Amino acid sequence: MNILFIAPYVPSRIRVRPFHLIKELSRQHKITVVALGESDGKKVEGADDLLEFVEDLYVVPHSKLRGLSQSLVALPTPIPMCAAFCWSHAMKEKIRSVLRRDRFDLVHIEHLRAAHFASVTGDLPVVFDSVDCLTSLFSQMACEKRNPISKLVMMEEAVKLKRYEPRVLRRFARVIITTDSERSALLEMNHDLHVDVIGNGVDTEYFSPQGSSRSGRRLVFSGKMGYSPNAKAALWFATECFPLIRQKYPDVEFVIVGSGPSAEIKKLAETPGISVTGYVDDIRPYLDSASAAVVPMQVAVGIQNKLLEAMAMELPVVATPIALRALNDDCPGTVRADGVEETVSAVCALLENQEYARDMGKSGCKYVVDHFSWESNVRKLSNIYEEVTKSEGNA
Repeated sequence: MNILFIAPYVPSRIRVRPFHLIKELSRQHKITVVALGESDGKKVEGADDLLEFVEDLYVVPHSKLRGLSQSLVALPTPIPMCAAFCWSHAMKEKIRSVLRRDRFDLVHIEHLRAAHFASVTGDLPVVFDSVDCLTSLFSQMACEKRNPISKLVMMEEAVKLKRYEPRVLRRFARVIITTDSERSALLEMNHDLHVDVIGNGVDTEYFSPQGSSRSGRRLVFSGKMGYSPNAKAALWFATECFPLIRQKYPDVEFVIVGSGPSAEIKKLAETPGISVTGYVDDIRPYLDSASAAVVPMQVAVGIQNKLLEAMAMELPVVATPIALRALNDDCPGTVRADGVEETVSAVCALLENQEYARDMGKSGCKYVVDHFSWESNVRKLSNIYEEVTKSEGNA
């Protein structure tokens, strides 16, 4: 099958879901990717890795400044800012050009921010990957914001999304999403949607123990730090939990790994024991040398890839209930901790007993290997492709 994959960002090892969907799909299908990319003069992160698995990759420049300007213009309109951010005439023209040059069997569109590009795909069948329910995400963010202006903006975005998201998704014959809870959230807004769950996975060949020493007391949190919920989680742990842990273990370290940290996150590096890496080419050495991972999300939707990656590296994980809601209540390798007291207690227990931490890490790794395979998820996705193309062909 010849597939056109449209995304509002370049799939990469940071943009885990689309990267691994494409990687697995390429074993049986031809994939052409058209994606928006930041035009800041820097090398497009992840593009080189992606080229190994695609027939063609077209990256359409789209600056953050332009996206933010478009979002501001959308404020007085019914269009959510997250959708307006990715408006791009150049992207539409590139999609039209690619469609004129090649014959495709199906279009796969990733994320609500790119949904409007379906308008230029003609009569081709489209499978839409919603990834997460954005109405749910922004509703949570509105509740969590303390700054009154930020709170008002998030509330307005959530209200807009509650109308916009189900209306846009209604245009697609098949919608996929990461978890059952996210599927339920979409169906609550429109019970007529045809939504399938295609979960996230982890590359257990890439994310596997590297043999580094874990004799110290090092905690790690990983993720795109330019993403507000990640930044909020790191800040909460660093300011509320870490000082209490450090009282008991003065040598404990907290490493925040991920691209795009804000000035507020960077400032945390001034605190003794805390380091902030910014973007790194390879996250594995940071996970491999840690004693435990923390995933203290206060706002979360879908499956937390950072959680699966840490588990695959045999790291025990302390996480908030919302970060674990896509997994079983008794998921091996994880400790559910709600609030400061439970989080501090759980982390200290792991630091106190390294054998207990190692055993927990090993059980978590086995669980991930057994239950989170990209291969099985993509097999289900390929079946959906077949159903959609046959359905369109018989229409």
